[in-house]
Amino acid sequence: MNATARKVTDIDRSEKRWLEDALGQPLQDTDQVFIMVFTPDAPPDDDVRAEARAGLERVFERAEAHAAEQGISDREIDEAIEEAMKQVRSRGA
Repeated sequence: MNATARKVTDIDRSEKRWLEDALGQPLQDTDQVFIMVFTPDAPPDDDVRAEARAGLERVFERAEAHAAEQGISDREIDEAIEEAMKQVRSRGA
């Protein structure tokens, strides 16, 4: 399994357009994109799981640091997650 996280500002313009088309929404310069490649139904070995966990923890740490720098409260984060979940659910209905 491979994964990468990139700032939107570091993504080539044509790649950004492709991602926006794939995601069905515009990307903001303040966004980051996290992409993971995996084989369905193939359980990863312990080393891959440990690497994936470490990568996710790094992403979470960066997100937490960014929220602290921007003065974003836990409540605002929770509200944003709830709103995103509502939008995703409404698209699937």
